[in-house]
Amino acid sequence: MRKFWIRFPIKVSMVVLFLGISLLSMILMGIFSHFNYSNTVKKDFHTVTDEATKRLNHHIEFYFEQLSKTTKTLVKEEPIQSWFDGSRSINIFEADEIEAMLRRHVALNYSEVAGVFLMSTDKRVLAMRSYNSSGENFSTEPWFAVSFSDQRVLIPTHTITYPQQMGMSVISMLNPVYSSSSLAPIGFLVMDLGLNEIEATFERSKLGNTGQFMLLSQDDTIVYHPVKEWRGRKLADTPLGQLGTPAEGGVSLRTYNGEKVLVSTSSSKVLGWRVVAIVPFDEMASGLYSARNSTIIAFALIAVMVMFLVPLVSNLFVTPVLHLKHNMNRVFQGDYKTRAEFQQGMNEFQKLNYSFNKMVEQLDNQLNTISNLKLQDVHTRLRQKEAYIQALQNQINPHLLYNSLDVIKSIGYLNNDDLVVSMAANLADVYRYTAKISDNEVSLKDELAILEKYLEITHIRFPKKFFSQITVNPKFHDCLLVKLTVQPIVENAVKYAVEPRAGDAAILVSAYDDKDDLVIEIADNGGGISESKLAELTQGLKDISENVNNEEFIQTESLGIRNVHTRLFLKYGEGYGLSLTSFPDRGTVVSIRIPFSYRGTKNG
Repeated sequence: MRKFWIRFPIKVSMVVLFLGISLLSMILMGIFSHFNYSNTVKKDFHTVTDEATKRLNHHIEFYFEQLSKTTKTLVKEEPIQSWFDGSRSINIFEADEIEAMLRRHVALNYSEVAGVFLMSTDKRVLAMRSYNSSGENFSTEPWFAVSFSDQRVLIPTHTITYPQQMGMSVISMLNPVYSSSSLAPIGFLVMDLGLNEIEATFERSKLGNTGQFMLLSQDDTIVYHPVKEWRGRKLADTPLGQLGTPAEGGVSLRTYNGEKVLVSTSSSKVLGWRVVAIVPFDEMASGLYSARNSTIIAFALIAVMVMFLVPLVSNLFVTPVLHLKHNMNRVFQGDYKTRAEFQQGMNEFQKLNYSFNKMVEQLDNQLNTISNLKLQDVHTRLRQKEAYIQALQNQINPHLLYNSLDVIKSIGYLNNDDLVVSMAANLADVYRYTAKISDNEVSLKDELAILEKYLEITHIRFPKKFFSQITVNPKFHDCLLVKLTVQPIVENAVKYAVEPRAGDAAILVSAYDDKDDLVIEIADNGGGISESKLAELTQGLKDISENVNNEEFIQTESLGIRNVHTRLFLKYGEGYGLSLTSFPDRGTVVSIRIPFSYRGTKNG
């Protein structure tokens, strides 16, 4: 965040920050106001709709209750009871009498009744009208499949299919009928009711300018809605399906047709149906929008004030900074005599000017001296390291030369064969390789090649008992390392592990990669190193790493472990060099760690 602001002038930053803080404050205030107003709107909506929906529920409950009561006397009439009994077939005159009774009942009570039916428990049906047919089939009507219940059954809005009324939307009410003699259940009196009364009831209950009520059954069938095409359909199968309905007595804010609407639900305890109220949020939230507009106007006024006043006030802070910036530019250009204006006081800018003046004064006195000392020290350290490496490479132990010459002498004296020629050739190659001290680094392949020649000399010395093996993956052959790194360690193993056992020993050379490093291991099965000697050698290697710039400390007259470790540390730095592991009476392992480096790349 800080890196972002330093790209801009302080005036711009202050104006933007003040505007941002003001905007954030207004947004937080707006969110808080919106939250409070929204809750208030929901409470007001619930208060308004709760009374209206309860009134509607009560009216609908009363309507169906009155319809049920009017049928109780009708179903006790002897002709109807005889028809339900079914013990004998009734003639056409008796059927006409029953139908006439049903028609009179409808005419005297409710004109919205589309049809009245008697349905026995064995699914015989007698309709209010014969429709000039003696074989009417009512099995497709939803009430036909209803099993007997001792409670009134309401089937939500559906379309009837019988003649003359076909296609009409009705609600079916099934009233249970009992035998007057045995009180046993004998069937239903079914009434198909048009939606005229319910429609009139809902239309008399207005909800704002565009609000509306909806009546749902238990299975979410739309019993009533102002849009007639949706009546009798499942809520999920209409555009209203996206609204859903809140829990009983709850209010939710939903989006419908791109507009926010408030939705509440009230259930009838008698019918189990729900009255759902839907009102656009804007109709209930006039106070919310007024508060929002006030917030916008307030922010606009604050923004104008910030844009005009902040630049003026910021001069109090910007001018001292610009003054200090000017003086720093002069110092940057080399004028170390420049000084910032300073006056005693508690102002932080004056304290900063004082510190600036002290800093420039010290720089003027010490910069040249420090620069010269650093440059001289760098050159000295470079020369020392180069000298150390060159001197260490020249400290070659003549032990190999002496032993080899003795062997050559003995073989030449006792035998007249090619071994003398081989011995002399290998010896010449080894010393020719070591004599070229100008090469700081060589490839591992070259180092292993000269090692093989050295091992051939050792095999000539101990032809029957000595064993050696080099197992290094060719993928490591191009890796660079300091010259004379491996051969001196192998020579050290010959001296301390092979010779004391008259050649009855083995030396194994291997390598493996460890992340970005190459580790070369030289193992022997000699007598090992005692714990005290191993601790002394390990401490010696650690001391070399800690005192590498002390030329006297690192001087050594052998090309053994300390010498190789010193050269590797000077070349590659911390973490590289030798480490020792020894097992008394079983052997020693010397590990050489170097970084992966190839021709054309630089060492770390």
